[in-house]
Amino acid sequence: MSTDKKTKSTVERAEIDPVFKEVLTFNFGKLDIPLQTQVEVSRLPRTMSCALDSSRTELRLNEADMSTTHKTMDALVILQQNEDLKKVREETVFSYFRVHNQIEFKGKEDILTRAGYHIILGRANLYLGEKDISAKDMTVTIVSARKPIKVLRHCQDDVRWEEVDVGHYVSINPFLPVHLFVSNELAIEPKNYPLLLFAASKKKFHQFVERIVSENNTVCIYHAHFIDYEMTEEVLAMAGKQSLYQKNLERVTQDLLSIIGKDKLLMMMTPEERVHGLTPEELLRGLDSKTQEKLKQLILNQEKQGERACPSVF
Repeated sequence: MSTDKKTKSTVERAEIDPVFKEVLTFNFGKLDIPLQTQVEVSRLPRTMSCALDSSRTELRLNEADMSTTHKTMDALVILQQNEDLKKVREETVFSYFRVHNQIEFKGKEDILTRAGYHIILGRANLYLGEKDISAKDMTVTIVSARKPIKVLRHCQDDVRWEEVDVGHYVSINPFLPVHLFVSNELAIEPKNYPLLLFAASKKKFHQFVERIVSENNTVCIYHAHFIDYEMTEEVLAMAGKQSLYQKNLERVTQDLLSIIGKDKLLMMMTPEERVHGLTPEELLRGLDSKTQEKLKQLILNQEKQGERACPSVF
């Protein structure tokens, strides 16, 4: 992967991944089902007891340096109760869920590769081993913003797939099948809304936003702002619904807060959104004297820079 692609992927994981996790948290929260995010699975050992390097045909003992990075799932849903399992299967796109359910996200700049597929499956196997559970009680789901063509078509020695529905692929593995959703291909229908938010195609995302705006789906519109603010605002403006959205958002904010939590909700908001509508007095109210002094100095510095940029003509 080039340096530029790595940078884009890193930025995307920092900006979009939290939104993906909060969308899942909210949607499972509506069903009163907790969702765990950033679930640590295992710390891989630093050494293997032995490793055979076939290219050099020699046996090296305790020298195979392995990653010590913590291996974490993006999200995990555990459904111990039959009634919870029934709700998820009937009311979400995850109609195949079992007891333990791993969910991973691959954004448009972080496309799923063969190596990435094996890493995700490796986390699942580590989880099975550490929890001492059967593969029949677990599922693995990958949500991919764009279609990972190489993995779907050109890695048949590693994994083979069948398409069970539009945009929904399942690996041919009777013990631990991997479900792959391609957001770009999903039909625009309510069960798919949480995944359509992350479609890489501008055209698909625009069609999706048009639909949720026409339905006055305030929560989905709210989340869409974090994915593409300008496009979402453009669709709202074209529909003449900007003021209606703001009014409805005030009404559903309590639902968002109760399910997502105030701290996580604030983390998702831009600085501009956090202070929107506050008076100068309200902005200053929560600042200590040291911070107020620093803010004053920043304003003075900006004013001085403005004066230097626009010198007097007299």
